[in-house]
Amino acid sequence: MTNSLLTKQNEILLLHTFDDTLKPQIEELLSLGKSAGADLVEIFLEKSDNISLLAEQEDISNVSPSFGIGAGIRVFLGKKDGFVSTNDLSNAGLLFALNQALGMLGLVTGSKNKDKFEGLSDFKDFGTKKNDWLDHSPKLDESTIKLIEATKLLADKNKNLQVRRASYSRNWQEVLVAATDGVFARDIRLHQTVGINVIAQQDKNRSTSARRYGSSGNPNDLRNWEIDKSADELNESAQKMLYAGYVEAGQMPVVLANKFGGVIFHEACGHLLETTQLERGTSPFQDSINKQIAHKAVSAVDEGLSNHAFGSLSMDDEGMEPQNTVLIENGILKKFLSDRAGYLRTGHPRTGSGRRQNFSFAAASRMRNTYIKQGNFTPEELIKSVDDGLYCKSMGGG
Repeated sequence: MTNSLLTKQNEILLLHTFDDTLKPQIEELLSLGKSAGADLVEIFLEKSDNISLLAEQEDISNVSPSFGIGAGIRVFLGKKDGFVSTNDLSNAGLLFALNQALGMLGLVTGSKNKDKFEGLSDFKDFGTKKNDWLDHSPKLDESTIKLIEATKLLADKNKNLQVRRASYSRNWQEVLVAATDGVFARDIRLHQTVGINVIAQQDKNRSTSARRYGSSGNPNDLRNWEIDKSADELNESAQKMLYAGYVEAGQMPVVLANKFGGVIFHEACGHLLETTQLERGTSPFQDSINKQIAHKAVSAVDEGLSNHAFGSLSMDDEGMEPQNTVLIENGILKKFLSDRAGYLRTGHPRTGSGRRQNFSFAAASRMRNTYIKQGNFTPEELIKSVDDGLYCKSMGGG
């Protein structure tokens, strides 16, 4: 191996693209782990370039850039695994991390295990058409101008606003995944979010209102943001809330407006359909496959395929391509969301749902784009079915 996995002649480390020229070095590391007796060895490489901005009134009050590069190495033996991360991508640094992960399972390099590593598969490069995404994303000056434009427009539309804020974040990531089961793939991801929030005051009444929008894989997302439309929506909400009465407390039926029902499903049910929860024994649906767990009108889907949707991806953080996963069909539980560890420990097939917070975390099963499919009832019929309840137009957070 060379002194560094990412050294290529005299190239600067952060400018080096993850590509198939790294194959010999990665294969040597994987082979060492396999010969030590591991059932499977996985390496995850990541580079990130992120920035977040906040505008308050007519000023930019915060600019937070961050950069990262590192590797996560995970070793499996039976149903157990050891995981170590490092930002030392030298030969010695990666070998040290590998030995640490092996040591968690009582394994050491230098052993002569009979199961040999057969080598990586052909390189799958999902990032080829995305190499220019970072260059085409808005630069700092363009981003600040857009945010100031938003806060000024809010002031023009509503003189009762005490506080006007607009925020923007851009998260760019390049990853490479390699494992002894042959996986060898690279991808580039781009996520952007923009948000606006206000505090309105009139007489003795105050209200707050906020909206947040996000996308993936669209460098022009901030440029295409319809500020005027967002400002109108936010101001309408803030004005209504100024004199809104209190809602009577108690248990009652709720009709959720289209688009926002996924938030409730995500938190109340979605996480409980991840094999990460099954491994911990914390899901009430543990033994409910092919059993009815919801009303027969409910069909729920998790997928990573919708164009520009925030949870879409070309591959998950374990190198598996996404799919359309039907979780609940006509009220019947059909499938759990599963990653590599989930499959090994629960037997539920992988669904391309392995996700990491960054290179310093092992993958876990997580949702992508989750939604309830259209049912057989119109919005009017749903509302008519409730004698006394709530209509929820929108919601945010979890």
